[in-house]
Amino acid sequence: MNSSQYNVRMKFIRFFVPRIEYILFASIFWGITANGPRILNFDGDLPRHLLMGRLILQTRSVPTVDVFSFRTTGFPSIPHEWLSQVILAGAYEWLGLNGVVLLSAALMMAVWMLVFREAHVRSHSLMISLLLVTLAAGAAQLHVLPRPHLFTYLLAGIWVVLLEHVEKKSSQKWWLLPLTMLVWVNLHGMFILGIILWGVYLAGSFLDNPSRAWFSSPKTRSMILAGACSLAATFLSPSGFHIWGAIASLGSNSYITSKIPEYQSANFHLLETWFFILILLFTITGFARANKTGWIPILLTVTLTFLALYTSRMIPLFAIMIAPVTAKSLAEWMRQESPHGRLAGFDQRITQTNTSVNGWTWIVLVLLGTTLLLHLGVRLDPQGRGNNFDSRFFPVQAVDWLEAHPQSGHLLNEFDWGGYLLLRLWPPQQIFMDGHTHIYGEALTLEYERVIAAAPGWEEVLEKYDIAWAILRSGSPTAERLSAQGWSELYRDETAVILRRIP
Repeated sequence: MNSSQYNVRMKFIRFFVPRIEYILFASIFWGITANGPRILNFDGDLPRHLLMGRLILQTRSVPTVDVFSFRTTGFPSIPHEWLSQVILAGAYEWLGLNGVVLLSAALMMAVWMLVFREAHVRSHSLMISLLLVTLAAGAAQLHVLPRPHLFTYLLAGIWVVLLEHVEKKSSQKWWLLPLTMLVWVNLHGMFILGIILWGVYLAGSFLDNPSRAWFSSPKTRSMILAGACSLAATFLSPSGFHIWGAIASLGSNSYITSKIPEYQSANFHLLETWFFILILLFTITGFARANKTGWIPILLTVTLTFLALYTSRMIPLFAIMIAPVTAKSLAEWMRQESPHGRLAGFDQRITQTNTSVNGWTWIVLVLLGTTLLLHLGVRLDPQGRGNNFDSRFFPVQAVDWLEAHPQSGHLLNEFDWGGYLLLRLWPPQQIFMDGHTHIYGEALTLEYERVIAAAPGWEEVLEKYDIAWAILRSGSPTAERLSAQGWSELYRDETAVILRRIP
């Protein structure tokens, strides 16, 4: 083989042989896509997000009052997720629920590509970066659902990268932080985390250099300017300054948060939480063995660990932002303990081999191939169910019947069916309640609970709102009570029963 043939062969290998991390990213994308039926039917929030996004696209305006429930019509509805809802609705209009699943998988793949890059830049270790990203992806699976919070996962990762850049490399790029915040505040209400992280970096920077010179340094001025402009950017949404009040009221209402499972602490006896535990243990070990750890990674880890232990919805964000920190500390430990050991040598050799190839085309092929298969109607999940709203979770057949036999008057419904009923029956039909409890508040949520449990006073609530018909779970206490009181049964299947009050 002459040199020209060898060069052509090597170029072919570099172009088509994928790097190890690309295989990991493609696997994550494919795994989420193949898990589409589960993530689509995990809770009842997605249909309402799709409806709201569709409404915004159709009207070219963002509603700031509720129009979906007859109990809350005209109530303030802070649109803190409106841009995410528009993007989700766009994916839905493009390819139905397949488009929603593809969007979710692509967002999460982008998240882990970003986390790997940051972990590898800090640690210079391929093996440790792959290990931490794999554990982080496992920890995040708790809340990989097609909802607006996926955009926060991506933006939180970008936000920390920008903070690191301003802190260590260039104070001239500070303006990227308020620009990112402007997008974040319109995508998801968790933008407040960005302000908290900015405070962590500012405090950590001072503790690393507690002197008068710190206050006058260009880096400090840039960081303070970035934080002030980012805070100002949080008011540039359809909600204006009201968005802060809405988030504060939701987070401070213990009754409402107690009704939302993801706000509760995780059950660490469950296997899926062990990825988080492993990352935390590796982090503690890395900090203990490293020569010197700065205040920023320490404060960042303490803050995010507290939040992740307090509420399970923060576990993915912990994994996303702490994985690069842990990768760096573990790599430093490995090099300190055995700079010429077998493990370090193997890591160096596999890194050299990995960087000699590229193979990014496989990522593109996986994306395009998966999209094409779903467009052709191929069901990618192992059970062959396809990406649909599952009739075992949502009242699919019952709503089919209602579309052919519309009912008049106010209805009573299960709250986690509210979004699905809206997606298919609104605007002619408003609902009693759905999962957006921050709109209903404690008093109206208590009314729902009283009715759905057939607790004392439940009949008075039905009279108060002049409930004419109900769609409830088959065999539920309220359905049985209504049947016993002579309500007419219009429809029944294994999931839902439709009852109507007899005048």
